[in-house]
Amino acid sequence: MNSSKSSFSDSHTLRLVAAALEASSAKYGPYEFRVAPLRMERDRLLQEMLKGELVNLSGQVTSLEWEQKLIPIRIPIDKGISCYRLSLIDGRNQDLFSAVRTLEQLKALSLGSGRQWSLTATYRQAGFHVVEGSGSAGLHGMLAAGRFQHFPRSIDEAIYEQAAYVGNFPTLSLERSLALYVPSPRYFFLGGGQKRLAQRLEYGMQLLIADGRFDQIFHEFYDGLIEKAGLRKRRIFHIDNPQLSPRTPLSNKAYWYLPY
Repeated sequence: MNSSKSSFSDSHTLRLVAAALEASSAKYGPYEFRVAPLRMERDRLLQEMLKGELVNLSGQVTSLEWEQKLIPIRIPIDKGISCYRLSLIDGRNQDLFSAVRTLEQLKALSLGSGRQWSLTATYRQAGFHVVEGSGSAGLHGMLAAGRFQHFPRSIDEAIYEQAAYVGNFPTLSLERSLALYVPSPRYFFLGGGQKRLAQRLEYGMQLLIADGRFDQIFHEFYDGLIEKAGLRKRRIFHIDNPQLSPRTPLSNKAYWYLPY
């Protein structure tokens, strides 16, 4: 098991895997669950998962390549909360963002994103001015240097990174008025030889959805963050994601969190 998100998101993911394995144990039997102590960029992680020696399960934002090469379980792990992106900015620029009323106005502000991140191509195709960097720490340095005007992050990343980097960048702030919504669910992915484990996890997750535990685990981890981020008070701008598979279960209401 490997996840490349913040430790907060990791702990939610681990809790969900353990609950799904436990829920499915009556049908599938006992299990052993180990967390790989690895941190790796997305491209390398894909290669490791294809080999299947170090990692056979990972929670990641989906992409067509991952869905084609690995086995996806098409249930958004975090009810799609990571589709909502809040921006980290230099707080002295808050007025620029408070004045934004249309998506076109937002696209006029430059944003930073990682070279290997699945959303980078989506932002670019949507017409944003994208400045690429190599990973989160590098992009924070670029934001501090004024190389771009905002750095969209998932809610947990935005809140934790603002606290982590504000010591070196005193005007680093969480933008207060907007959120982007990009349909880009995080799924569990498994290596090709893991069909039975994939079936087991999907079965376990469906049991958790049916008896309410899937929602309960989500709310336990995310309600405080959603409140802290003020998500329900923000203007939300929707962006189409042409990278999304037609098999994405967008119409299944039980799978998605709605802030209103």
